Amino acid sequence: MGEAKVPSDAVQVVRMFVRNRWVILFISMVAQVASVSAIFGIPVVLPRLREDFGVSTAQAGVLAGLPAFGLLLTLLAWGVVIDRAGERATMALSLVLTAGALGLLWLAPGPWSVAGVLLLLGAVGGPVNAASGRLVLVWFAARERGLAMGIRQSALPLGVGLSALILPGAAEAWGFVGAMTLPALLSLVAVPLVLAMPTKPERSRRAPVGGDTTEIGEPSPPRSPYRDWTIWRVHVVSMFLGVPQVTLMTYAVLYLVQEQGWSPPAAGAVVAAAQVPGAAGRLVLGAVSDRSGERMRPVRLLAVVAVSALVLLTFAPEPWPWSAVPLVLACLVLTMWHNGLTFTAVAEIAGTAWAGRALAVQNWLQAVSTTLTPVLMAGVITVAGLPWVFVVSAAFAASAVAVVPGRITSG
Repeated sequence: MGEAKVPSDAVQVVRMFVRNRWVILFISMVAQVASVSAIFGIPVVLPRLREDFGVSTAQAGVLAGLPAFGLLLTLLAWGVVIDRAGERATMALSLVLTAGALGLLWLAPGPWSVAGVLLLLGAVGGPVNAASGRLVLVWFAARERGLAMGIRQSALPLGVGLSALILPGAAEAWGFVGAMTLPALLSLVAVPLVLAMPTKPERSRRAPVGGDTTEIGEPSPPRSPYRDWTIWRVHVVSMFLGVPQVTLMTYAVLYLVQEQGWSPPAAGAVVAAAQVPGAAGRLVLGAVSDRSGERMRPVRLLAVVAVSALVLLTFAPEPWPWSAVPLVLACLVLTMWHNGLTFTAVAEIAGTAWAGRALAVQNWLQAVSTTLTPVLMAGVITVAGLPWVFVVSAAFAASAVAVVPGRITSG
């Protein structure tokens, strides 16, 4: 009666299972998909939002943008929380708050209250992405980290894709609020999975990172990485390369319809077709960077090739119309490939003591780039015409080539 019970084999297996770094990566991706579907799933149900709350198309668009604005307001503060409280606690808290915010939609009587809820949703839902990036730094050695970060980066298109697949039908059946209950439920399902994760690896492993060695699972010295220019340069590169990426995602369909005479469904299929090689390229480049130890040299090469492709897309289709679609596909794919490498570089420069804050800054600056790019390109279209958005994007990519730092070492 008084003897302690030995854990069963099943319990031991479960404990070993949740300590596997690839399982932890999978759990963090489930949490990311839940967060992404909550924040970025709203645009795919805009017609029902407009109908249910009696707002115009423009007003519905403003409502859909409020979660991203809420994210900008709090993301830097969440980075501090991640570094102080850890990834597991922060992710679990954010998921619970995300589900709670979505639950408040049932109590929202009109557009103004919906606006407040959606702003709150973005404010509480932001840290999951940054926290999952810090998990990659903690649990994966340098020889696997690029691949792991590339896999982790696929959670964003996966979450958006699943939202586009499921939420419109749910909105037709249950209304806007009913459809947004699904991301709330997924967030709650993810919470026990996140809490089941251990806080850190049992044993540190040493692995080369850019010629140095990094203790996996051990905190790095608390010296701020922002005292040096290297991490700032990576942030700036990400912002510059975010301009062509957002430009292609925003205007590719419109370009094919308006300039090349395609139907909207066919143009949309071209953009959709680019997502698979776009995601696969992140994984391949991550694996290649793991073997070479170089994070930013491939980014520089990508930027150079992207400059050439964007300039060709601006001018080649006029004399050679057949080149438009191959060039649109090439530019879409090329502009997607840098994300995993830049996020990995930021995490490694920062080290575990600063990774949460550094990745939050990375996400925040990319969100700024995402927000301002359509405004800039709207001016370009007004002054020079739609094809010129690509050559302006090429200028930003060329600026990124000049800013890319040399060999990255871990913080």
